[in-house]
Amino acid sequence: MRLIAAAASLLLLAGEASAHSPYGVFPESETVFRQLTADPRRVALGASYYRLDGKDRSDVALGHSWGMSRWFSNGDYWAWQWNIEAMAYSRFTISGALNSFETVDFTGNLPIGIRHGGFSARAMIFHESSHLGDDYIRDTKDLGIRYSVDGVRATASIEPLAWTRLYAGGTYLLHTIPDPARWSAQCGVELTSKPIGRSKKYPLRVFVAQDLKYNEATRYAPNSRTIAGVSAGFDGVPRSMRFSIGHFDGHSPFGQFYKRKERYNDVLISFHF
Repeated sequence: MRLIAAAASLLLLAGEASAHSPYGVFPESETVFRQLTADPRRVALGASYYRLDGKDRSDVALGHSWGMSRWFSNGDYWAWQWNIEAMAYSRFTISGALNSFETVDFTGNLPIGIRHGGFSARAMIFHESSHLGDDYIRDTKDLGIRYSVDGVRATASIEPLAWTRLYAGGTYLLHTIPDPARWSAQCGVELTSKPIGRSKKYPLRVFVAQDLKYNEATRYAPNSRTIAGVSAGFDGVPRSMRFSIGHFDGHSPFGQFYKRKERYNDVLISFHF
């Protein structure tokens, strides 16, 4: 009981410290390096709807990024932070009262970010596995493939203007099943407006973003993801809700279908904490 009480006291003290200071333990997760807006595998909580192969589909993301600690080096020149991230990313076929579960990808990330002014970067080790849904196996008799990868990823970002962000990076797989290809590259641009509207308590921002990925496993054919929408924030609170429309053209982001070409337009709602 004493051990439990001590641990609880430590967590309460840490929470109180982080509530009064932007630095220390359990900080906001995206202050040092922000998630990539148009990345199909951005860690978030959300759902999208689109038409693919003549069927209604929905992708559901159940993910979160936990800020664990933040510190400085060279005085206050460089800010550092490490997070823990996890997400389950699923696809469903929508068919009235009974929806069909097609596939789910599980990801786990351990990223470390760094920032100075308008420059930021992130490096991580990660794991991803992909699995077919029971409904898909029953309907198609396809047992799928064993898909499991572990790797390292690094991304650098620069904000030359207050409303502009450019980024580029690459991934190397340390362990990969089933494809032996190990390399991929990524780049993109994000444009975000200043707060619009009359409400200062609930600021709105308009954004447009483009993400491109090139995977060795698909002979570096580009995966293109374009989105545009509105972000609704809350004054003084690191939370937001996003509504967007998007277009995807490339090979499927789902591991079980990574060699399939897909093209669709979608609508998306997501929540960021």
